[in-house]
Amino acid sequence: MQIRRIYSNKPKIFSPINFNCEENAILPNIVYGEVRHPSDRRRDSHNLGKTTLLHLIDFLLLKATSPEHFLVRNRERFEDFVFFIELALRAGDFATVRRGASNPNRVAMTRHLDGGLELAEAHDDAWDHTDLSRDDALLLLDGWLDLTILKPYNFRKAITYFLRAQGDYGDELQLQKFSAGKDRDWKPFVAHLFGFNETPVFRKYELDENIAKIKSQLAERQAEVQFKEDQLPELTARLSVLQQQVDESDRALNAFEFDDEERRMMKELVESIEVEVATINERIYNIRYDINQIEAALSHKDKFDLREVERVFKESEINFPGQLKKSYEDLVNFNRQVTHERNLALRARQKSLAAEEAMLLERKRALDRERELKLRTLRDSDTFEKFKALQNNLARERAQIVYLEEQRKKLELVADLARQVREAERDRGRVVDEIKAMVARPSSLFERFTATFNSYCLRVLSHEGIFYFRVNSNDNFDYSIGLSLPGNVGVLSSQSEGTSYKKLICALFDLALLKVYETAPFFHFVYHDGLLEGLDDRKKIALLEVIREQTSTRRLQYIFSVIDSDTPRNAQGERLEFSPDEIVLRLHDDGIDGRLFKMAEF
Repeated sequence: MQIRRIYSNKPKIFSPINFNCEENAILPNIVYGEVRHPSDRRRDSHNLGKTTLLHLIDFLLLKATSPEHFLVRNRERFEDFVFFIELALRAGDFATVRRGASNPNRVAMTRHLDGGLELAEAHDDAWDHTDLSRDDALLLLDGWLDLTILKPYNFRKAITYFLRAQGDYGDELQLQKFSAGKDRDWKPFVAHLFGFNETPVFRKYELDENIAKIKSQLAERQAEVQFKEDQLPELTARLSVLQQQVDESDRALNAFEFDDEERRMMKELVESIEVEVATINERIYNIRYDINQIEAALSHKDKFDLREVERVFKESEINFPGQLKKSYEDLVNFNRQVTHERNLALRARQKSLAAEEAMLLERKRALDRERELKLRTLRDSDTFEKFKALQNNLARERAQIVYLEEQRKKLELVADLARQVREAERDRGRVVDEIKAMVARPSSLFERFTATFNSYCLRVLSHEGIFYFRVNSNDNFDYSIGLSLPGNVGVLSSQSEGTSYKKLICALFDLALLKVYETAPFFHFVYHDGLLEGLDDRKKIALLEVIREQTSTRRLQYIFSVIDSDTPRNAQGERLEFSPDEIVLRLHDDGIDGRLFKMAEF
């Protein structure tokens, strides 16, 4: 796939651009910004339309529009414009896409044997498809391009790597359009692009999201239950015993036999209620002791006084060195910071203990009421009063059975969710092992790429280029790219983080990827916007040598924009001019005729 021509229905405002492609792809395609009035500060060679052309190409390759797109933002100016792009296809023929600014969701497309057709005024019968939706046009163009290397992804997934605007040089693989989304939206594709199996990469993100979702549900369910998952067998046994007790109590009450019921109440009073009350009292004592200790610690103030120490030194006629004083001040500041952090932790602990104490006190009051009720029943000599009290106790126990049964059902849901979490975590562990094994055995394509990328980095930047895939701290598929520190093979240098070097590394990365795919059904063009801006002349020359060497095979169409002040100069300071055949679009700062769109600025 290469770009042959771009034109519009208004050639006087937007002049046709014919690109060097196919046999002529040996020549680069330069969008050249000429500075004709260097002393006129009111003019600007950076606002002529070089980047706008890139966005127009992206639009014609069926990018979805947004309110920020220049055609949408300036709808009134462009509502009558219709744009056309002619593409050279892998099959040897050509395709033309027509897309208007007023209704970008309707697209016309046609396929033809000969290149260079002028279709701006063509009737609908000259088109194979005259009114496609953008989605349908995308499917059709993806089939015509036949970039099988990308399958099952469509060509839009990768195209932005080869339409790099100024904001896309920040990362070789995470483009601007990916930065707002999730890693799962682009990292599996990156794995696919370099010959790895993207399925476990995508599966890992799926499992992460699924586990997080189940854990959220688990937390919601757990908040409804007093018991923990591992207490389910205990709760089931407790319900069984309580049901048996209720059945026996009911039988005894029906027969007016109170002895067994009283003995059971006495046993419960001693073995259950009294034991729990004692445990609660002990815990309350410990909590109050801890709270007192925390309050004492919080009331302690830092008594270190630097001025007092300095005064003592002076009275002793000892010079207090400035550096020593600074060290003491640093120590005091550090001590204050540590004290502040400690106090925050102590107050949090104090609040937690107070909440626990309040909960225990409420439980103790409930136990005290229950104990008082049982004692009153045991001491009562009136048979009917005792019958009534025991009957009330039986009703409370039945209510408790209903409550505990409901708790058991909810706890079963908790246990089921916990089981799902464990199963998903086991699956995730297996998937992580699969990813680790995968990155440990690079594909042959990846090895060819790293060799090419390293070679380009050595030629242009005089550093070894490092690129490898790894598993990061979150156990996800990740990568590292940069330049090797001289004398330390494999150690990334901070030099690769600089703006100029980052731009060069991105460009070399794209070139290396296109090199390894140069004979495959893949993209065979790239547009680098503002590539030479701010670079050292020696790096510009070295980069252009790599570009011209790669385009010599005619398998790569290279497009880049540059203003004449960024044209490289040789060691003698002489500007190395580009030939007229290499410049496909010449812009300048001498009025609207020098702009991409011959109209006022927008």
